[in-house]
Amino acid sequence: MENRPSQAGPQEERLEDSQHHQQSGLRNNARSPLPDCRPAQPETSPQLSRSVVVTVSDPRGLHLRSGRDVVRLASQFQARITAANLSRNTHAIDLKSIIQLMQLQARQGHDLQLAATGPDAVAAIEALSSLF
Repeated sequence: MENRPSQAGPQEERLEDSQHHQQSGLRNNARSPLPDCRPAQPETSPQLSRSVVVTVSDPRGLHLRSGRDVVRLASQFQARITAANLSRNTHAIDLKSIIQLMQLQARQGHDLQLAATGPDAVAAIEALSSLF
């Protein structure tokens, strides 16, 4: 048997090609995705948490100027950092917000519970504890 070139016109060749691709499961430029054998698990970084109770030592308490230093230091960390005034039984606030920090109404001698959760939680608590 002899291979002869097809005598079909250009339109007939395109029709034959598209039929061939449909039969083989491929469509115009469509790539079949490779099977993914790995189980679908979200990538999570280890979440460390740390908590400590500190006592306010400044005679003026935790006022706006000293609070600014606390917020600036807390903002340098990726961890979520909260504080609660145990002496006044307040709810936990975001330590990266000066407005929420002032809501603690922390005076000299008040006990504050600092808590951090995140990749640098331990470092954040150690740095913040040194301010009190």
